[in-house]
Amino acid sequence: MPTKIITTLGPASSNPEVLQYFKEHSVEIARLNGSHGIIEEHVRVAKLAVNAGLDLMLDLPGPKIRLGEIDDKSLVVKTGEKVIIEKEKRKKEKNALNKENHIVILPCQFSIEKSTKINDIIYVDDGKLQFRVLKVEANRIHAEALNNGPVKTHKGVNLPYGNIDIDFLTENDHRLIENLLPIIKPKYVATSFVKNIDDIHRLKNAIRNALLNIKDYYPEIIVKIEMAEAIEPRNVTNIINESDMIMIARGDLALETTPVHIRVPFIQTDLVQLCQKKKKPFIIATQILESMIACPVPTRAEVSDLYRAVVIDKANYIMLSSETAVGLYPKECVTMMHDLIHYYQHSTIESIGSSKKFASETVSKRTIKTIKKRKQLKTIKAESF
Repeated sequence: MPTKIITTLGPASSNPEVLQYFKEHSVEIARLNGSHGIIEEHVRVAKLAVNAGLDLMLDLPGPKIRLGEIDDKSLVVKTGEKVIIEKEKRKKEKNALNKENHIVILPCQFSIEKSTKINDIIYVDDGKLQFRVLKVEANRIHAEALNNGPVKTHKGVNLPYGNIDIDFLTENDHRLIENLLPIIKPKYVATSFVKNIDDIHRLKNAIRNALLNIKDYYPEIIVKIEMAEAIEPRNVTNIINESDMIMIARGDLALETTPVHIRVPFIQTDLVQLCQKKKKPFIIATQILESMIACPVPTRAEVSDLYRAVVIDKANYIMLSSETAVGLYPKECVTMMHDLIHYYQHSTIESIGSSKKFASETVSKRTIKTIKKRKQLKTIKAESF
């Protein structure tokens, strides 16, 4: 079976016209990101996706550590600047500057001081911001910024050198399972930050309890591999066996394993081989076309990553996240994936130097028409090679 596409729904894609386009261009699953939005909005979008002929995935956020509300929307930290990271207060208060010593206070949704030690590195916003721990107190952490960058509300926090003791199923997870799952009945439920098989059993029990009065329905479970504990030999085999599908969630995985960033492609190779050996379908996700959030064309590196997922790894699914949820070019992203899948499936690819020709067209006419319409390019010549 050819690789299919999963698109994350959001403001950029939650309308019938875009969803119909997705359906016609290799998209099979619409992902509802439980980290954002209210239940009523998820129900509305789910109905649109189902009407377009797409299957639904409800992605539970799990115990994702995030910054709290940053009141100063223009807040930027500079290299060497001292900050304090502490649990967000229940009452909404200004998280700007401590008037006494002018140190920036960064609120965090969870207490993390027990999970860090001096000289640990804290990664914020997919590693775009890095802080070195200078001092750990009872209710806060003193840290130093290692680079410049903006601080934004609810961005992720990763502690690859710490062991976070947070309940696997959060209050928000239970709310989505109990109040949203029975209404939209998604084909798939994805679960985040799984460490071992016990976490999967807890999820399944929670789902069963929520569906006691509903017959003839139970979702397939997608386990997202994104924690160091999950890839330990004693856990990874059990997790694959217990799940219906595996998602190689490279975003958090890159920051939860060490060496940070570097280990992900090696883990991806191992997981692909394990899934294929056990005939378990799998998804490759995160940043495949990240630059296309704001640009109508991908980087060459992104196309190579896409090629690896489709041609070398032969993924069952490839997933778009922010690209289709909030990006400027959701259709173009899907088209790029669709075209590469289609090219691989229907072209006779010869080695360089062969006398045979490649297929005459790799970029679809839809892409050219759309870009022209957006006036991104004045002229495009379709050439054969």
